[in-house]
Amino acid sequence: MKKFYAVITALLFVQLASAQVLIDCGDNRYDEEVFASIDTTNDVVYGANLNNQGVNTILTMDIYQPSGDTAAFRPLIVWVHGGSFVGGSKVDNDVVGLCQHFAKRGYVCVSINYRLGITFPFNQANATSAVFRGVQDMKAAVRFFRQDAATANTYRIDPDMIFGGGSSAGAFCALHLAYLDQPSELPSTIDTTVLGGMEGNSGNPGYPSTIRAVLNLCGAMGDTAWMLPGDEPVCSMHGTSDDVVPYNTAMLYLLGTFQIMVVSGSYSVNEHAMLIGNEQSMYTYHGSEHVPYSSSAAYMDTTVRFVSNFLYRQMGCTPRNPVPVANTWNTVSVGEMQSINSSVNVFPNPATNQFVVEGSLFRENSRVEICNTLGEKIYASEFNKQITIDSKKFPKGIYFVRVSDSQNQLTEKLVIE
Repeated sequence: MKKFYAVITALLFVQLASAQVLIDCGDNRYDEEVFASIDTTNDVVYGANLNNQGVNTILTMDIYQPSGDTAAFRPLIVWVHGGSFVGGSKVDNDVVGLCQHFAKRGYVCVSINYRLGITFPFNQANATSAVFRGVQDMKAAVRFFRQDAATANTYRIDPDMIFGGGSSAGAFCALHLAYLDQPSELPSTIDTTVLGGMEGNSGNPGYPSTIRAVLNLCGAMGDTAWMLPGDEPVCSMHGTSDDVVPYNTAMLYLLGTFQIMVVSGSYSVNEHAMLIGNEQSMYTYHGSEHVPYSSSAAYMDTTVRFVSNFLYRQMGCTPRNPVPVANTWNTVSVGEMQSINSSVNVFPNPATNQFVVEGSLFRENSRVEICNTLGEKIYASEFNKQITIDSKKFPKGIYFVRVSDSQNQLTEKLVIE
């Protein structure tokens, strides 16, 4: 929300107080996976609109809810898949995994399909229009649930607790939904006569399309200047070796070939948010490539835990474990990040019976060491890309796992329960 909301500060405070009363964080709900199973409703129609070829496209989504849940007011996450705006779908591994994990925590999650297609030639103007269509569709999905909350109340959503996020292109949609929110900010290449205005014509008019916070997973923005003081909080996660969407500010290429435009990746988004005093949280996947959690249980575990704590705080709740994974952005410079070709993963984290340490960066004579919060070394072993360690030998608490060789050293935080 932009600064003009300051004129209704009193009303905002009332809304925030109301939202926090509606959301119940008791019994570790939202902080952990407290539901054993979920119910999925597939292909729910939330709107329709013309694609880049002028063909009417029915917009559908899959809805994930915790089985047997009786809560009257629940937070919603609208997840948007990746695919460079030319491919992908709501059943991609990464968004399905995110929906399932967070539904088990008590959230209602949706994975949406949106209009795909970039008109040839592949250039900045046509790519920008594709992003704008995706944003319009995401807004229609948000409005769908606000309309439902005000009418049939089928999904029992707290309309003040709607979060928006996505992977790659989906994160582009979430970022631009939140921050490209004034007509004066629209790029000159956007033809609103053809594409529709800021809200678009994809469905469910008359309800707000705003989100409470942004979940930016491996995404980027066209211009960080669109983010102003007081705008929505943002949680970002991105790999330093991402060759699809830049980690910092750099040229974006479509399909690895067509030069599109310079965009600001997650590092730059987070840096700008800090500069203007907005709430932000960032995790760097050291050395990882694009959307690493799509095919790795370790990265998915890290992603869910980091995002979970961010969301928990947005609802006015205090996480049981305030720092489940180290916020590595705060401890490593950009130059160091760009020179790292791999990372250390520690999972599951928190650990109960055993945990795995893995990493391909390190050379011969590598070692893994575990230190307690006093800096005392309590475990050491040779390391060769992966090791499984029995955690039952350690008292419950917080530890630091350090992997090193003659040239490199990385440290990750570990919680043992």
